[in-house]
Amino acid sequence: MSWNYHKYLHVYAQHYQHQESFIVGNRDALFELRNLIDKALVEGTSIGDFFSSDVEGYQLHIGIVEDEEKFNALEMPYTEQFGEINQHNYFANLTNDPKAPYSPIILFPNDDEKEE
Repeated sequence: MSWNYHKYLHVYAQHYQHQESFIVGNRDALFELRNLIDKALVEGTSIGDFFSSDVEGYQLHIGIVEDEEKFNALEMPYTEQFGEINQHNYFANLTNDPKAPYSPIILFPNDDEKEE
């Protein structure tokens, strides 16, 4: 493991309501996370590259949501399966939109859309 050369960050989501969540990482990763949050506060979104402890890289998307209705239409962040079929969309914020809940990826512009 190259501790001094990679931004190591683990983001642990809640398994269910009221359970704690965690963000842990080395100093470089936490500084980068802070910078990405600052950028998202100014520009609306930001994306950073990190590594988990198995040295597998991943992107972390950070976005600000200014609209309460849009926020309420996002799928819940819990990892535990609800119901007999894992639909990955346990949804507590009922809306009239039959397409909800939405993945948080809707907050981040698609590269194809940027080119148009």
